[in-house]
Amino acid sequence: MRGRIRLPRRIAGQIAILVVAAIVATHVALTLAFLLLRPDIRRVEDRPGALANRLATVIRMVAAASPGERPALLAAAGQGSAGPRFALLTPGQAPAGATAPDGVVVPGGAPHPGQEVEELRRVLGPDWTVEGFGRAGEGDDRPARLVVRGESLALAADLPPRPDRPPPLTGAILGTLLFLALSLTLLSVWAARALTAPLARLAGAAEAFGTGMDLAPLPEKGPEEVLAVSRALDRMRRRVKGLIDDRTHMLAAISHDLRTPITRLRLRAEFLEDEGLRAQFLRDLDQMNALVEAALSFVRDGRTREGLALIDLASLVQTVCDGFADVGEAVRAEALRPALVRGAPDELQRALTNLIENAVKYGGSAAVRLQVALHEVAVEVLDEGPGIPEGEQAAMLEPFVRGDRARTEAGGFGLGLSIASAIAQGHGGRLTLANRHPRGLAARLALPRAAAAPPGRAA
Repeated sequence: MRGRIRLPRRIAGQIAILVVAAIVATHVALTLAFLLLRPDIRRVEDRPGALANRLATVIRMVAAASPGERPALLAAAGQGSAGPRFALLTPGQAPAGATAPDGVVVPGGAPHPGQEVEELRRVLGPDWTVEGFGRAGEGDDRPARLVVRGESLALAADLPPRPDRPPPLTGAILGTLLFLALSLTLLSVWAARALTAPLARLAGAAEAFGTGMDLAPLPEKGPEEVLAVSRALDRMRRRVKGLIDDRTHMLAAISHDLRTPITRLRLRAEFLEDEGLRAQFLRDLDQMNALVEAALSFVRDGRTREGLALIDLASLVQTVCDGFADVGEAVRAEALRPALVRGAPDELQRALTNLIENAVKYGGSAAVRLQVALHEVAVEVLDEGPGIPEGEQAAMLEPFVRGDRARTEAGGFGLGLSIASAIAQGHGGRLTLANRHPRGLAARLALPRAAAAPPGRAA
């Protein structure tokens, strides 16, 4: 757009402009505060010797003028509300209680020494005598009247009291600095968030890609470096999705191609006359078929799909536990209460089934509990088995990894926990393992909570 200011596209340039703008804003604020408050500029009358110099100038001008011009000069010099008032005295007139020609009464009492008297004597020189009488005002140490006599001139200068001084500027300065610091802090925080918001959006998109294969467009706003990273991540997402799709298609093709020879071998095994040999052949073929199905399930499960529904996790847990109890397994559900999550019912049921199967297979029984937090719902499957060494627990969530201790006695392909972990990650959750004391294992499947649980109890 014509006339629009264009900021630098690189982060370095934007940060440099931010720092320069903050410094300029600081100096402008301090300059305005100085000009408005002016803490180091005092009134002219408050400067040392300023009043004495002004009075000396007026006195010399009046002394140099003719007697007829003096009243007019004194009247002109006394104009203004804050300046001293002058009155001519007749030569030899007594200073105490005397009346000047204009009717001004010279205050009586002893002379009042002061800094103004000394300064005016020093400026006028030894040919003049200066005396002060009275006080200018309450809290003002200056004399109220200065009487100056020379060889051919005598006059009185009436000093007005000092105007009320403004309150100390310390509070104003502190308030200004506090406001300045707060403003700069808010400005810096806002600017920093504006600069890092594209990075936060990019990180969120990368995190969402880690838990699903949706290819929503990445944000293309921000500095040039962020745009470059966004485009590179978008290309990487497409390549990763292509690799995963190729792997899925390859395993599906292998499964389809293997089913045919497995079926032929199963038919041929039926014609074997040796019962023991035929049973061994059929057992191996069943294991091969189960391995192919497990591999396909691992690739298929845990991938984000559209149309996810709200699920009462307590009802789903109760359904899975009832299925195991119906076939005589020692599985019980404890402390269930309604909690909603968003996900695919079939996948979550598969994950819970795998965890409970492992608990029954390696521990003989399973206790399933539901823990509901503010933003998270967790299903804990507890068994009384030998557990898993802590150094091997992370590896047990990898595909085709089986433990090397008592938990491997029941066989398996090492895909049950891997499938459950993939399903949890596909729903934005996680699967963790922890040993119990004195024995047993706790598998914890945590999922994001979708909404507040409805009132009532789980079915």
